[in-house]
Amino acid sequence: MELSPADSAEIASSAYTLRDSTDMRRMAAAAPLTRHAFRLLDATRLTGTTGLGAPLNKTTGFGYVAWGEGARQGECLVSIRGTFMLSACDWMTNARLGGVNGPSGFCVHSGFWAAAQIILPQVRSALRGRNVSTIHLVGHSLGGAIATLLADSLGDTGCRLILYTFGAPRAGVGQHAEYLTNKLGTNNIFRVYHDTDLVPMVPVYPYCHAPYGSRAYAMKGPGKVISAAAHSMTTYSHSVGSLGWIGLPIREASLGSLEAAQVWLAAAADVSGPSIMLSATALRMILSSLDWILKQIGHGVGLALLGGATIVDRLAHLLYSGALQSIKLAGMIRQLMSAAMRFMGRTITATMNITVAFVQYVFDLLFRVISRLALRAAELMVR
Repeated sequence: MELSPADSAEIASSAYTLRDSTDMRRMAAAAPLTRHAFRLLDATRLTGTTGLGAPLNKTTGFGYVAWGEGARQGECLVSIRGTFMLSACDWMTNARLGGVNGPSGFCVHSGFWAAAQIILPQVRSALRGRNVSTIHLVGHSLGGAIATLLADSLGDTGCRLILYTFGAPRAGVGQHAEYLTNKLGTNNIFRVYHDTDLVPMVPVYPYCHAPYGSRAYAMKGPGKVISAAAHSMTTYSHSVGSLGWIGLPIREASLGSLEAAQVWLAAAADVSGPSIMLSATALRMILSSLDWILKQIGHGVGLALLGGATIVDRLAHLLYSGALQSIKLAGMIRQLMSAAMRFMGRTITATMNITVAFVQYVFDLLFRVISRLALRAAELMVR
């Protein structure tokens, strides 16, 4: 049986207590609902390394493995913490947008997979010699991405794997998300996000969430603009409250057709329309529109984003080639640029030409704004 939203939320929160501590009593005190079902005092502390390589790497506590008792006898709990603002190494890992082959051979985020590979052997060691029926993998923020890749890696255990994430970024490309969804089953993936939380919106295309094209629990975050508070695990715990999974709202924003994409982009690009500066809905739709346009340019081009050039360079060349292919696409790309600039509180002239350099300029600004907002969200996590 799956964990409840309240149980999984406190489990995600409790992993943070072990970052610079080995005190399992403190961790167990942070999970009062869970300690009656899992032997938290006997848990195994997990450590992880994040960063860009020596000497910039840092090893800290990243969570724990605990074993069920009573009705949960034979079950295993793996909890992974998220990003900690005071650790610059963590945010270096988040910024590594390159892709590598992951555990199942599909392209995944290189930084997240590097962090997961440090934790994976420790989890396997804890599992060795045990007869396990179910593994519950829980994580918030970066921890959710690592938990996702651990779920992919542990498919050879032969037991049921259940994944719970809160405010997690996208861990792999669309093919990986689709494979993992089929592997675990949609009913074994519980993804919770706030509609004003920035972190679940990144990395951009071709990265996707699991479950692929399916269920996610979309909670109302604070306000209407991108909110640092929306990424806090405290806010997530408050949002889920005592509701069961069946009581949480299920929603996933999507641009399902050319007409839908055109209508939204036209409205967002209209400088005389309502302000969309830092609007969470606007950013979500900008990124969805980018995803949709790139898919129209040609199947498989997303993987080109993961080559030697920066993601901004690849996006610029792909969008420029799309503008050359079709007058209709060229108009939509111009509107996308205008919408992105309006999100940042800027405007572009109606006569601005779509060039590689201009697209690079717009996306470089956009990603810088996104990075600042993400850091602001992480800062709140230590208050």
